[in-house]
Amino acid sequence: MVKKEKALLNATFEIMEELLQTDDVYEILSRCLDIMAHILKSDAAVVWIANHKKDRLYPLFHIGPSDIAGISVPAGSNTEGKCFLTGESIVINDTSSIKGFEGTVFDRSNFLAERVMCLPIKISNKTFGCFQIINTSAKPEFSDDERILCERMAAIAAMSIDESGIELECEANKKPLISLKDVTKEFPSAEGTVQVLKGINLDIYSNELIVILGESGCGKSTLLNIIGGMDQLTSGVMLFEENDYSHLNEKMLTNYRRNEVGFIFQSYNLMPNLTAKENLEFIAELVPSPMSANEALEKVGMLERATYFPSQLSGGQQQRIAIARALVKRPRVILADEPTAALDFETSLDVLEAIQEIVQKKSATVIIVTHNAEIAKISDRVIRLRSGRIASIKTNPNPKSARQLVW
Repeated sequence: MVKKEKALLNATFEIMEELLQTDDVYEILSRCLDIMAHILKSDAAVVWIANHKKDRLYPLFHIGPSDIAGISVPAGSNTEGKCFLTGESIVINDTSSIKGFEGTVFDRSNFLAERVMCLPIKISNKTFGCFQIINTSAKPEFSDDERILCERMAAIAAMSIDESGIELECEANKKPLISLKDVTKEFPSAEGTVQVLKGINLDIYSNELIVILGESGCGKSTLLNIIGGMDQLTSGVMLFEENDYSHLNEKMLTNYRRNEVGFIFQSYNLMPNLTAKENLEFIAELVPSPMSANEALEKVGMLERATYFPSQLSGGQQQRIAIARALVKRPRVILADEPTAALDFETSLDVLEAIQEIVQKKSATVIIVTHNAEIAKISDRVIRLRSGRIASIKTNPNPKSARQLVW
């Protein structure tokens, strides 16, 4: 047996062992997808889960060049829909040879799929969805042995769904609050131009909590700065409520930052000569219809510290004041860059609890950039960047509460 086949077989046993260690069906599905994509060196991959009432499939987890979270496909449409409808595996090693090939959901990012494998997530006669593995012509053809071993992994995933059940309610074709299309960002350097973002395609929806992960230098903070109007993209398009915000002048950028965006920084940046309440009131004067300072302080559990100066507050308390300061403007989106990096564990949980409550009360969309992968467990979606590109996007159907985190 060749090396790759042994690796796939080992991966199958790894998933079986994992089934014995967790009853989280979403973790099983995510892990299966990661292993299949890694072993088959996939350029894109999706776990499609069916909503049988609507007769449609929705992407639960996906890896690839663009965000497909707001997309659904009808049963019987495209390779994934046909795989679900028939309950049979589909392997295409040359899409150009297939008459009427419908493409893939990644087509909007100019992604050319040449090899597609779809594997049903099926127990007996009940099909829950499918795994879809997509490669370009640069990758080897899918072999029969790879298909068989991946089918076994899909069957294991189906067993976990059959035992635990799965509920996935998605809104098809919902409108994004912010949409990034083929966004790049370049910076000049002594050695020439450095491209930090290399074609980002991402949709961000109202009242969701997103966590962006990635190694240092992958473009996380740059992406956050572009979304927040702190920096401008080099090429591509950024839409806010379907209006083009790609190349605003300085006055328009200032208005966007003032009226639509709240910021939470690693350093709290509170004005030391103002009380907690006065810090909020100063910011509230910048917008036409602010939240009252007392209401914002109450939302983060700091109303009783309204008259305290920053020097009289702990680090966690100062960060919660900073959260209230972002909230007082009633922004549509709040951006948090490493908001817990300077805090101890217990204080970090207090801060994350306050952030999570903002989203739960539908006060704003929150995007957190962090190195701490554990924080991703409280999010609605996890975006992982690698070398300036989106490596994967995973929906989190059952976010944990901040108090359940451990690191």
